[in-house]
Amino acid sequence: MNSTKAASGRRPRIGAQRSEAAIRNITLIALIVAFSVVAQLVNDNFLTLASLRVIGLNVSFIGIAAIGAALLMIGGQIDLSIGSIFALSAVVAALLAQSFPPGLALFAGVASGGVVGLINGLIVWRINVSPIIVTLGALTFIRGLVLILTGDSSVTGVSAGFTELGRSGAFGVPLPIVIFAAVAAGAAFLLMQTRTGLHIRAFGDDQRAAELAGLSGKRITQGLFVASGLTAGLAGILAGSRLGGASPNFGIGFELEVITAVVLGGVAITGGEGRISGVVLSVVLLGLVTSGITAMGLDPNIGRLVVGGALVTAVAINQIGQERHQKLQRRQALEEFVAEGGVAERIGLTVKSEVPKKEAGNGS
Repeated sequence: MNSTKAASGRRPRIGAQRSEAAIRNITLIALIVAFSVVAQLVNDNFLTLASLRVIGLNVSFIGIAAIGAALLMIGGQIDLSIGSIFALSAVVAALLAQSFPPGLALFAGVASGGVVGLINGLIVWRINVSPIIVTLGALTFIRGLVLILTGDSSVTGVSAGFTELGRSGAFGVPLPIVIFAAVAAGAAFLLMQTRTGLHIRAFGDDQRAAELAGLSGKRITQGLFVASGLTAGLAGILAGSRLGGASPNFGIGFELEVITAVVLGGVAITGGEGRISGVVLSVVLLGLVTSGITAMGLDPNIGRLVVGGALVTAVAINQIGQERHQKLQRRQALEEFVAEGGVAERIGLTVKSEVPKKEAGNGS
């Protein structure tokens, strides 16, 4: 994730990226509509207001964490400890809510996620270790901490005010859904309309070149890990508030759902590319599929097959696209090298004229 990309792996021009993003979003929308129609035909209660409300709540928890994970991945990093952070934040908030004011407990829960993100970022940057290894270790460590804090039993007996955040709403819409929409809108604005967003993309595309251009790799890396930890923590305390407590089993497999949604939404696993709109649509699609499978009377475990298959498919498509772009870059570089007046001629090399044609034929 941190390794610098070769020149041949440069991103396609902005216009091509926008075109690909538009096609991906249209495809996701078409899949959402198609699946919703099929599920409704099988179970005419699937698209009722009550059903959509439940689906929206489930989607919002994954979606909030996915926004932070998307920013982190666009910046060239990844966090596999999201599920454990989700659980830790919910447990910390619930435990504190037994004795302290609900507002303080909820704040502490979110802050604990940010602290874990900061530690992950410090280790990744200072020790220069792969974020996969660091966050995989954090996943196990934090899960053990959660089990110790809870005594391997659910945390209950919280104050009544603790549940207000997760169970309240605005204009008839559950508050977690509203928060998800706000977080997504803020992240989209950050990426597309601010200099910080440009820096995140540049750093994810080519870390070494970005640092040579004057960007602070330390600040970007730590900031993105903190953002990912805070969003995972926010999702955790919302889920805990909604349920009125926390379980030590919170968030098991949560990171798989989040990363699948991020990659399926078009965020490049190598960094530097991705849009929040695609992530939001993929979160909605996966939420509908998971709920729809149950609504249609199918084995709920099929949902796991769908999520796992979607992740593999999305990664494969991403990799194929990267290889195609690299071939195009190599062909263009070779054509420029052997062109009349090009580098080959200036340094006195003689290159057969059919070489670029042969390369072009292989790359097509």
